[in-house]
Amino acid sequence: MWSPKTNSNGGRSEYYRNMTRVTPGDWVFSYKGQRIVALGVVRSRGYSASKPTEFNNVGDNWSEEGWRVDVDYKLLHNKIRPAQNMEKLAPLLPERYSPLQQNGRGNQVYLCAIGDAFAQTLLELIGEDLPQVETSGLEVLLDGPLTDMFREEGLAETEVEQLTKSRRGQGIFRANLEKIEAGCRVTGVTNLKHLIASHIKPWSKSDNQERLDGNNGLLLSPHIDHLFDKGHITFSENGDLMISTSADKEALGKWQIRRMNVGAFNEHQLRYLLYHRTSVFNQ
Repeated sequence: MWSPKTNSNGGRSEYYRNMTRVTPGDWVFSYKGQRIVALGVVRSRGYSASKPTEFNNVGDNWSEEGWRVDVDYKLLHNKIRPAQNMEKLAPLLPERYSPLQQNGRGNQVYLCAIGDAFAQTLLELIGEDLPQVETSGLEVLLDGPLTDMFREEGLAETEVEQLTKSRRGQGIFRANLEKIEAGCRVTGVTNLKHLIASHIKPWSKSDNQERLDGNNGLLLSPHIDHLFDKGHITFSENGDLMISTSADKEALGKWQIRRMNVGAFNEHQLRYLLYHRTSVFNQ
């Protein structure tokens, strides 16, 4: 995957900057002909590279130097058409720099960052390809730079594997979480294949023990995970759903999000929720 360092106007847009922000292990959804045609796993961080010779005369007004990211792609059998699924996808589109328009047609952009809820919903729609994709993805991750980073921390190989899997919402973290939580407390959904294993204290802010701790998580429906991850909702010590003044009232209404009590949390969950209320929740 390659893009020029500067666009035709000589500037660097948000889409070009995203090439420098990707992390090994990230998923890449490939959109072509109004369909999601492939799913990739990032193998490297962005690095400086010359324009590929395969481009020939394409982008003659681009700079010859660009950013390259190594990605392992898998073509999908179930090539979903986003325009046919916008009832699920539209509420999850990024507020800025979105890959799709509200009607499901693609924007003329290169690489966009999407939230976990959007990605999870796409994976659910792809459906039939997931077992093969996930297996392939884990093999890439366990051989890739993300695993090397954990090894450099002096961790045992079993812990390296567990941490790598948990980064993708798989493995030990989810198994530990499912022993504590039975379903989404807000929507009542209990079918695990429709729920996201969401960290309460964000992965990036957690230490290795916290990343695997099932108490540091909630099983959430995709749109609830989106609101929780962005700090638009949280939960009080007694289980009351708290809604931020920054939350989109129209979206909340359509999703039927209202103040409610979701039940008691254990003492370990309360410790993580205190962090979420003070450091993630938008007052």
